Amino acid sequence: MDRKDELKKQILDLTREYYRETHGTKKDFKPGETFVNYGGRYFDDAEMVNLIDSSLDFWLTAGPWATKFEREFAKWLGVRYCSLTNSGSSANLLAFSALTSPQLGDRQIKRGDEVITVACGFPTTVTPCIQYGAVPVFVDVTVPEYNIDVTKLEEALSDKTKAVR
Repeated sequence: MDRKDELKKQILDLTREYYRETHGTKKDFKPGETFVNYGGRYFDDAEMVNLIDSSLDFWLTAGPWATKFEREFAKWLGVRYCSLTNSGSSANLLAFSALTSPQLGDRQIKRGDEVITVACGFPTTVTPCIQYGAVPVFVDVTVPEYNIDVTKLEEALSDKTKAVR
């Protein structure tokens, strides 16, 4: 092992130790008592080590780890290709963009087509509809599930409806 590899190993070992000292205490989950942060950061020592490992090689954007993940995930899904995005918001935009493809023929979403979606949802779910000129038609959600209220779908349906999102 050369000096460079020794240093890297030391840094990664120290990263594991740092994780244990600062983040390693796991608390038991107690329903009704334990706070659940829906949008928090969840990671373990392996993820922290991978982050530091990538940064030591200065892979600050997609690199070997992303390529490996895309290849393995595509294999797991049983498809030829898989492409990562930087966020769920970007994934939403890409997915909606695909629905505007002329290759879909009559199923293609075009300007002025309506898309039924929930009124109580994440902004980046509806924004791609607007960006591509579709018209969002809002329906309510059920409480406490916060899923689309399917009893409202028929009322929202029109001749211009192309999708339910």
